[in-house]
Amino acid sequence: MFSFLKLIRIQNLLIIAFTQYVVRYCLIAPLLKVQSNYYTLQLSNFNFFLLVLSTVMIAAGGYVINDYFDVKIDKVNKPDRMVIDKGVKRRVAMGAHTVISILAVIIGLYVSWAIGHWKLVFIHFICATGLWFYSTTFKRQFIIGNIVIASFTAIVPLVVGIFELLPCYKTYLPIDNLLSFALIWKWVFGVSFFAFITTLLREILKDIEDYEGDKEFGCQTMPIVIGIKSTKVVAVVLAFSTMCCLGYLQMLQYELKDWIGIYYFTIALQMPFAFLIFKIVTASAKKDFRFAGNTAKFIMLMGVCYLIVFNYFLY
Repeated sequence: MFSFLKLIRIQNLLIIAFTQYVVRYCLIAPLLKVQSNYYTLQLSNFNFFLLVLSTVMIAAGGYVINDYFDVKIDKVNKPDRMVIDKGVKRRVAMGAHTVISILAVIIGLYVSWAIGHWKLVFIHFICATGLWFYSTTFKRQFIIGNIVIASFTAIVPLVVGIFELLPCYKTYLPIDNLLSFALIWKWVFGVSFFAFITTLLREILKDIEDYEGDKEFGCQTMPIVIGIKSTKVVAVVLAFSTMCCLGYLQMLQYELKDWIGIYYFTIALQMPFAFLIFKIVTASAKKDFRFAGNTAKFIMLMGVCYLIVFNYFLY
């Protein structure tokens, strides 16, 4: 059981579930109330739980199939952290991936049908199949794999907005207009974009960490194609650009006299980003890039946690 929990990255799945609940209760719900006292969340608590469960299961299936196809590469990159062929047999892993992914799509279909938008199940289907092709093909290609995984991470908060706000149009549009939910969409897309950028940065750093094994098996990742030094430059530019975007948001916070937001962004986001840039510049060993990648994950989590602060001080 411990090996299987390690295989599906239980800690990452908990972060995914945490992110979706925070987006629902600390972003969408309070902003709906700010827009109008009669706006409410459209999914029942049980249906939202099923939506989160489906998302988590798709991610779990993706982790399993990724490790399944990476057995040979992982023997070079991380032999001490392998699970398949050590704690979990290959046929068990493949069977688990198939069952988990199919059940996730079925659950997604039910939730989509329950809110009257059954076509939304294609989001679940595309993510499940996309993670398969990522593991077999995309991750070995230049930048494509990084963008694919970053896009799927961005969908985690975005899907909450889609499933909560689309039913709102059906419920409230007879008396309201499309602009009523524009502010909420901006926030949801903002969180999704932040998740995309930080994940893209982490995936690039992860490719540097896995340089040896990826090169041995013919992968065309960024550090292999343009070199480790150039890839470090790309990572630094990406991190610095994100800091500039956060700085612009802090200017808006200053105009609104949102001192709590300014302090939070400075301490929980800007300072860790500055530290991350320092670690990228000075990194040389595999463990250095692993630490930098984990720092990027921490920054993304801190970005999500800001929504808790945002909700607390919204009123």
